[in-house]
Amino acid sequence: MRQLKVQQSQVSLKENYSSWAKPDSDEPPPWASGEGKDTSQQGFEIPFFVYLLASAVTAIAAIGSIFEYVNQRPAFGILNSDSIFYAPLLGFFAFTGIPTSAFLWFKSVQAANKEAEEQDKRDGYL
Repeated sequence: MRQLKVQQSQVSLKENYSSWAKPDSDEPPPWASGEGKDTSQQGFEIPFFVYLLASAVTAIAAIGSIFEYVNQRPAFGILNSDSIFYAPLLGFFAFTGIPTSAFLWFKSVQAANKEAEEQDKRDGYL
């Protein structure tokens, strides 16, 4: 009769935990490490949603100016279609509003990406 002998091996498992995640660690997690720091030296930055909102309003105004010029019916009655300032004013809004809207949209994407990178750095991903 054969005997089966079982041996228990000691395998050292190396834990791949961050130093802040260990139970006896006093180190704060990456997202909490910036708390309590003085942020008064940083300048104020406009949030991305402000750029995005300004872009949407500008685009609506520019497209509305084009529709108002084509229909020749003033929506608010400030300038009638027979006024000398009617076409130049609507043209100004249409020709400057669309590029301004595109620029503001681009700035909103840049600001959102910058905020995302800063958050990733605080979280320890970068």
